Amino acid sequence: METNKVSLNIYEKFPDQNPNPVMRVSVSGEILYFNNPSIDIITHWGKVKEQSIPKSIFQKIEKSKKEIDEVNFEIQTDKNFYLVKSVYVKELDSYNIYFQDITAKKIISKFPDQNPNPVMQVDFEGLLIYFNEASNPFINHYDLKIGSLVNKDLLSLVGKAALTSTPNHGQLEFAHTIYNINLVPIREFDFIIVYCTDITAENLIRKFPDQNPNPVLRFNKGFILEYFNDAAAYIINEWGVTIGQSIDKWIISKIENTDASELKNIEHNVGNKIFSSDIVFTPQFDFYLMYCTDISENKAKEMILEKLSKYFSPQVFNSIFSGELDVKINTSRKNLTIFFSDIKGFTSLTEKLEPEQLTTLVADYLTEMTDIAIKYGGTVDKYIGDAIMIFFGDPKSDGVKRDTISCVRMAMEMLTRLKIIKKKWKHQGITDDLAIRIGIHSDICTVGNFGSKDRLDYTVLGNGVNLASRLEGLADPNSVLISENTFNIVKEEIDCEISDEVTVKGKLHPVKTYKVRGLSMNKQSSEILMEDRGFLLNIDESMIEDKDAVIKKLEQSVKKLKLKKSERK
Repeated sequence: METNKVSLNIYEKFPDQNPNPVMRVSVSGEILYFNNPSIDIITHWGKVKEQSIPKSIFQKIEKSKKEIDEVNFEIQTDKNFYLVKSVYVKELDSYNIYFQDITAKKIISKFPDQNPNPVMQVDFEGLLIYFNEASNPFINHYDLKIGSLVNKDLLSLVGKAALTSTPNHGQLEFAHTIYNINLVPIREFDFIIVYCTDITAENLIRKFPDQNPNPVLRFNKGFILEYFNDAAAYIINEWGVTIGQSIDKWIISKIENTDASELKNIEHNVGNKIFSSDIVFTPQFDFYLMYCTDISENKAKEMILEKLSKYFSPQVFNSIFSGELDVKINTSRKNLTIFFSDIKGFTSLTEKLEPEQLTTLVADYLTEMTDIAIKYGGTVDKYIGDAIMIFFGDPKSDGVKRDTISCVRMAMEMLTRLKIIKKKWKHQGITDDLAIRIGIHSDICTVGNFGSKDRLDYTVLGNGVNLASRLEGLADPNSVLISENTFNIVKEEIDCEISDEVTVKGKLHPVKTYKVRGLSMNKQSSEILMEDRGFLLNIDESMIEDKDAVIKKLEQSVKKLKLKKSERK
C-alpha cells in the first residue's frame, strides 16, 4: 500500500498539461513515458529503435544513477535547444528526464559584433552584462564596463522594464546623437536586452510638420526644391517656383561656394517681408534644410529704435531700453563734470554761407565732436546751434576722478581734431579762422528726467552747469578753461597754468580758473602731438587698440615720403 502511494506521487509529476517536455526512461534506455510537449523531441529521434533513447544521450543520463544526483546537459533538435535534467528514481528504478527550452537564450548569445546597431545586455539590477562593438560610442561616453551600473537615464528605463516584465522604450541623447532605446526583458534568464537605434536623422526629418508655424524648405544639392511646408507657401509663391524647380537664384549664390558642412545664416527680402534663414546641409540624405523666421516686425522695430537713438545720448538710450532707467520724472544728486563748447565766430560765418553749406558744416563738426565724446564715455546732453553740452558721471560712471580726467582728455582731443576739420573745410572754400572755446567744471548737480508726464528731458541742472557755461565764454580761442574743483581732481595727470579768477552769480567768492596746457610730464610718454604745414600727427598710445595696424600705416606713409624725396633729387 505504501509503495502504491509513492508511485502515485511520482506519476503526478508528469501531467500531460505540463508545457515543458517530460519523459521517463528505464535503466536500459527504453522510453516508458512522455507527455505531449515531448513529441517534437521524439519525432526528432525518429530512428530510435524500439523507442529507446539515443545511445549518446543515454550515456549522459546514466550518470545521474551513479552520482545519485541530477545531471544537466544540453541537446539540440532541428528547431530548438534544450537544457536536459536527469534524475534517477530509486523506487521505480528508472530515470525522470526534464527538458527546458533554451532556444531564446541560445539565439541571444549569438549577438554578433558585426551588428551595426548598439546591442547590450543588462541584468534586472542595472548591471552591464554584455555589449557589442557597435555599442562602443555609448560605452565610452558613459565610461561603462562589464559589471558596472549603467548611466542614470538608461537605469530609469531598465527599472521600468524590470518592474513590469514588459518591453519598455525611451530616448537617449549624447554627443549630438539621438538613440531610440528598446528594452526587452527576458524573465526566464533574468536579464534585459537593450536595442539602440540611431534616430538623429529621423528626428531631423520630423522637423517638417506642416503645422510648423515657421517656413521650412528642403532642396537637393542641385538646388531643386523637394519639399516645403504650409508656412513656406508665401515664400514659394513670391519666388514663383514649385516642387521640382530651382530655388531663388540669390539664395543659391549665397551657399553654392560655401562649405556644405557649415551652417549658413542669411537675411533676405521676400515680397514685403524680411526673413532670417538658417541653411543646413544633411549628409545623411544629401540635401539642404532651410529654416526661415519672419523678422519683418523686429526689423521695423529696429528701424524705429535706430531713429529714436538719434535723439538720445547712447548711454541714456541704452539705459532706457535695458530697463536701468525708468521713463518717468525722477532725479538725483550726483558729482558730475560738465563740459561746454562753442565755435568762436560762428555767428558771422552763418551770414556768409548758404543754408545747405551751413547745414553740412555744422553736421560735420558735431558728428566729429560727438564721436570723440562717445569714445571717452561722455553723455551728450544737447546741441545749442554750434554749442555742445556734455556731462560725465551719469548714467554710467568710472568714478569721479576717471570721469573728470576723461572729460579733460576729450576736450584736448577735440581741439586737435578741429585742426583736421579746418583743413577739410579749407578745401570746401571756408577760409575763416574758426576756433572753439571749452569750459569744464566739476560739482554736485541734479541729474535725471525733467519735464511733464507727456514730455521728458534727461538733463542736468544746478549752479555747476551755469559755471561751466560761464567758463566756456571766458576761455581763449582753441583753449580749455577749467575750474579749481576740476583742477584739484586732474592735476596729477593734466598740466595746467593758473588763470584769472571769475566772479560768478550765486557764488560768494571769486572762482579760481586754470588753463589746460596738456598732459603732465609723467603722462606725456603715451602721447605724441606734432604739427607742421601739411602735417598733423596725434598719437595717444593709451587709446590705440590695434598697434600693428597703426605701425603699418606709419611705415607706408614714411615709405611714400622717402620715395617723393628721392624723386626730387
